[in-house]
Amino acid sequence: MKKKEEGKTMIVTTHDMQIADDLCDRVAFIVNGKIALIDKPRNLKLQYGRRKLSVEYKLASTLHCQEFDLDGIGSNTAFIKLIQEKEIETIHSQETTLGNIFVKVTGKSLA
Repeated sequence: MKKKEEGKTMIVTTHDMQIADDLCDRVAFIVNGKIALIDKPRNLKLQYGRRKLSVEYKLASTLHCQEFDLDGIGSNTAFIKLIQEKEIETIHSQETTLGNIFVKVTGKSLA
């Protein structure tokens, strides 16, 4: 981090997308010697992810799942009613990972 504060650029090569996500301000996917995609990890995840929220809840001992658009979620009466009245198990955004983006953009596996 000290080098970053000094205005230095560090180049990291890795196939571990979690490391890339944690450490890098920008990532580039290189395929066959060419940059296939380059941007900030956050921007890529927003661009390739789904703007949905998935809510799992219990109803009569049965697990149910319902999806909601993130846009306008604070005023979505069905969402508000659900979280107020049901036993919520999990809530997840449908954000993607850099690994998923790599596979989609390059058509190559990370394994």
